[in-house]
Amino acid sequence: MAHRFVTDLQEGDTLKQFFLLRRVDPRRTKGGKPYLDVVLGDRTGDIKGKVWEEALQKCSGPLAACDFVAVTGTVEAYLGIPQISLDFIDTVDRLRAKGRPLPDFDPDLLIHSTPHDRSGLWRELLELVGSNLNPPLRDLVLALLNRYQTQLLEWPGAEFYHHAYTGGLLEHTLSVARHAVHSLEVYSQLNRDLVIAGAILHDLGKIKELTGPPCPQRTVPGGLLGHIVLGWEMIREEARALSFPDEQLLISLEHIIIAHHGAQEFGSPVLPRTPEALLVYYLDEIDSKLHMVQRHLETDLSDGDFTSFLKVLGRSLYRPPYLSENSSQTSSPDDV
Repeated sequence: MAHRFVTDLQEGDTLKQFFLLRRVDPRRTKGGKPYLDVVLGDRTGDIKGKVWEEALQKCSGPLAACDFVAVTGTVEAYLGIPQISLDFIDTVDRLRAKGRPLPDFDPDLLIHSTPHDRSGLWRELLELVGSNLNPPLRDLVLALLNRYQTQLLEWPGAEFYHHAYTGGLLEHTLSVARHAVHSLEVYSQLNRDLVIAGAILHDLGKIKELTGPPCPQRTVPGGLLGHIVLGWEMIREEARALSFPDEQLLISLEHIIIAHHGAQEFGSPVLPRTPEALLVYYLDEIDSKLHMVQRHLETDLSDGDFTSFLKVLGRSLYRPPYLSENSSQTSSPDDV
């Protein structure tokens, strides 16, 4: 059976195919029966699933995040959100060990990644630095980009909520930097170098906060310190190695990094207290939140003019008429 991509699944679809197991959480029903909450993924996105007791009994061993799995099941909608009720799940490795050939298994279909050419994104980012930044911040930014190039080309932007796929961090970083360049045409009184450097480096700590693809998870430093502190430390260490000549400029850049979540309850130890920090905070919010909105509009299965409730944003979303017109013109994953 041909693989059905997550973005193409509809309520009532029956599935017999492969996924990447992104997350697995043991649960119990109100009656005490065991089941699993899982997140399954392919190269177009993720979908939640339920592995009930009967399916668990058919599984020949434990399941763990990052396993490639074979499943059968039916797509359902719970409060408008698609999920798969699984009749069967087991790992590809165990099935092959039992002699199952699995000719339809193709891991390239199951790794979620940015639809953009990562080499092209990287070149654009370097060109943006070269044409918009001046020393000493240009030297610091380039040193950090060169040091972490391998990770920046691969790393996800988050665990789940936005840009949570291979190359997502680079895609998000470049998008925020683009916004910064255009915003500075309006807010020309701001320190241009600080805004652009802060936009590029604001999420650098994600490299140490998260494991790499295909299924990002929190590292121990990421769980205990978070990417804001880790990013500040990475920038401070590189600046020290370069003998950065302007301490006040460095502190102003570090403030942008420390404050870019905008509020203490969201992880920033201080509020944005400079115009540059405030701008980077809002640009990061725009890019991450609009990515979540677009994803929800594309995947929500509820009927009517409004989507199901999007918990992370605390609201449902209106479906403007142009969305249905655009969806018919959208390329399939094979066309990207």
